[in-house]
Amino acid sequence: MNLEFLKNLKRETGEINLNPLQRGGILSKEAREALKEWADGYSVCDFCGGRLDEISKPPVKRFIHEVLPEFLGIDEVRVTHGAREGKFAVMHSIAEKGDWIVLDENAHYSSFVAAERAGLRVKVAKNSGHPEYLITEESCRRAIE
Repeated sequence: MNLEFLKNLKRETGEINLNPLQRGGILSKEAREALKEWADGYSVCDFCGGRLDEISKPPVKRFIHEVLPEFLGIDEVRVTHGAREGKFAVMHSIAEKGDWIVLDENAHYSSFVAAERAGLRVKVAKNSGHPEYLITEESCRRAIE
């Protein structure tokens, strides 16, 4: 697997928008230079024309459709615009509205939101509490019953 194209990715610095929802995110020249020097990472959203998996610069499209499937040993990779959306897609495809699922008490809130959106009912397997918050077979069994 040749990953050379992923080395030394550079952000195009002509336009940096700290908050795309507010005009106030536009920076002065001095602040822009400081940001380029000290800030970590960049937003792929700056390059998105609609679909994340179609961005060609940086090479997101190539990574998602060529490198990642090969690495995972699968035919195709589908990306979503967030954990909640991915969880919803799975829940919606394998369960019917009104079905029950079990989530553990440590589950991320996005799991509950996705289940609600899919019209599923949720039973919660309790954790052991502070300090370990363990999920046991017994707590799962109780939730299932």
